[in-house]
Amino acid sequence: MALAAAEDTIKLFRRLQEPGASVAEIIDQLGAQQEQLRPEDVINNALRLDPPEAIHLLKLVEGTTKPIDLANLSIHLDKVEDPEFKIPLLRYLGGVTHEKVPLIAAKFLKDENKVVVIEALKALERQTEPFDVSILLPHIESMSGIEYQLALKIIAKHADADLVPHLSSYLNTRSQELNDFLTRIIVHNADRDSFEKFLRRLMIEDDYDRHQAIASIQKLSDGKLSEVARELSDHEQEFIRNTAQQLVMNLIGDEDLGKIEEFALSDNWQVRERAIHSLAKSSNRGAIAVLKKLIDAYPDDYVLALRAVKQLGFGKGLEICFDALKSKQANVQRAALETIEAITTERHAVDVRNNILWSLPLLTIEMREFAKMLMSQITRDFDLPDIQIDDNMNTSAGAVDLPLFGEATSSYKPVENISLLDALGPGEVWMDRYHIKEEIGRGAMGRVMLAEDDMVDESLILKFMLPELTMDKDSTERFKREVKYARKVGHRNVIRVHDILLKDNVCAISMEYFESRGLEAVLQDIGCFETLEGLEILYQIASGMAAAHEEAVIHRDLKPSNILIDDQWHVKIVDFGIASAGTASEATLTQTGSIMGSPAYLAPERAEGGDADERSDIYSLGIVAYYMFSGQLPYTGKPMEVLAKHRDGDAPPIVKIKEGAAPEVSRLIVKMMAVDPAARPQSMAEVRDEVKALVEQFTLPDEID
Repeated sequence: MALAAAEDTIKLFRRLQEPGASVAEIIDQLGAQQEQLRPEDVINNALRLDPPEAIHLLKLVEGTTKPIDLANLSIHLDKVEDPEFKIPLLRYLGGVTHEKVPLIAAKFLKDENKVVVIEALKALERQTEPFDVSILLPHIESMSGIEYQLALKIIAKHADADLVPHLSSYLNTRSQELNDFLTRIIVHNADRDSFEKFLRRLMIEDDYDRHQAIASIQKLSDGKLSEVARELSDHEQEFIRNTAQQLVMNLIGDEDLGKIEEFALSDNWQVRERAIHSLAKSSNRGAIAVLKKLIDAYPDDYVLALRAVKQLGFGKGLEICFDALKSKQANVQRAALETIEAITTERHAVDVRNNILWSLPLLTIEMREFAKMLMSQITRDFDLPDIQIDDNMNTSAGAVDLPLFGEATSSYKPVENISLLDALGPGEVWMDRYHIKEEIGRGAMGRVMLAEDDMVDESLILKFMLPELTMDKDSTERFKREVKYARKVGHRNVIRVHDILLKDNVCAISMEYFESRGLEAVLQDIGCFETLEGLEILYQIASGMAAAHEEAVIHRDLKPSNILIDDQWHVKIVDFGIASAGTASEATLTQTGSIMGSPAYLAPERAEGGDADERSDIYSLGIVAYYMFSGQLPYTGKPMEVLAKHRDGDAPPIVKIKEGAAPEVSRLIVKMMAVDPAARPQSMAEVRDEVKALVEQFTLPDEID
């Protein structure tokens, strides 16, 4: 009887495919023999029918407990289009426990219909036997909502050591949540063999993805994974060995400085970096000594070591900072100043300020500006006696005796030369020509004196360089540039530079004497300018700078202290010491890629390390104008904070902070201060002409007459 019934069902299935067959009647006849139906036959035949009939036929296996022979089941998704058929099919498969069911259900995970995807995931969730959940990985990043949560739940349920190697390509997704989830799977499930396979597969990923994966694992690793890594710490493959050694660092306690020191002096930079991070988290003061050894052995790690000193917060770390200020690299000096700022306490404040002051001659030009701001901050924070340092590093609290740095050459006698410079006081004559009338400034770079030139019977300024700096290439190049570029510019609003003079290793620049005050000092007295008065001054500055730009000379350090004003409101621009030419061959003197200039006035592209062009000077002049018309700077704070604010560029327009400010002037300043250089005026001549138009607009008719 059973055999006959089976033969009848086979005949009925064949009739389903015959042209003109009454499909509905045949399905009803099959339903009458439901107990004899094999699920694989029902599904295979349903796949050949149009959707309504296929769904009708598929219902015959709903709730059946009869086992299915998946070896005889053939599902081609390109022939299954209707979601109304896919959904019951997946619901049926979800109730079947078989190793092939997950592979079949996974085929539906790329379906465009979300309900189908969810049903496929539910079918996988209902599987009671372990299966390879790596089949979910290619799809999970594109999921969201319910399907995303279901997928995570399934992976977490079935994750094991075998899954770990498959994750090597999936730790750098767009979702940090997903990255962390998959990383925890590795941390909690890896054993020696699976982690080795993971690392081998990770080796073939690109450098960025490899670095991100290791960083993610380091962040979330625990003692268990570190123990696994220990077994690979002497692996013959360098990448596996180094990665394992970095993870082993997690096993080392704060007190085990000897072990950390061993890793800190490793030849591999990644292992050293991990050791530095461990030292930074240590509460042991001995970490400072280890960091000092590391720096001595690997000077390139100076910045990382300084960040560790900053995190440790021990005052003893200041010694490393002061040594770092002697480095010739601006990034090392910057990190040292940031660390000093963070760890200085009242106990060390006086010594810290003195050490910064003594280090000024050794700092790059831009770092001198940061250093001076930091000294002012320390003075305020710890209520120290004032030492006012202007932008030429002159002190108003008397002469500051700065120690000398570096060794003298065999032909250079610094003590003798300093005596020669110190001897040049009022009444003395230098080079049988220049009568010294008075000293008007002294600082870390040298001395500035008012002199009478007997040859032409004219007062002029002599700007002397300290003798020890004449042996420093950067300092002497700055002196030469100041003469070279300033002499190119002949304009009534630019200080005239005459020549560079040298006698007995004493070097000076001779320049026009202009009895005046810096714009900074003027603004400190008056607060800010009225509209017309300020526009007339701004016009003179823009005119002088336009003349400089016509000669392809970029100032690079335009700020109020470099803008001089006399009692008649006549303006002259000074200090082209870090100016650059517009030609590529000469721009190398300014070390493209390093940041030079004053932080408060620095253009965003230069805060990022880019080189300057005319538009950088326009930005700096925009900041100067903001100060002139509002009485305050647009960006204030700690030096590094100021750089970040320049890059963000969200200063409020002056009309919002200064009552009565002219909207026309405010709009021009906003344009000059645009973060994108392309959004600024494209030439200083354009700025000059716009300011001139505003001057005419705000000048009353009777004033014109």
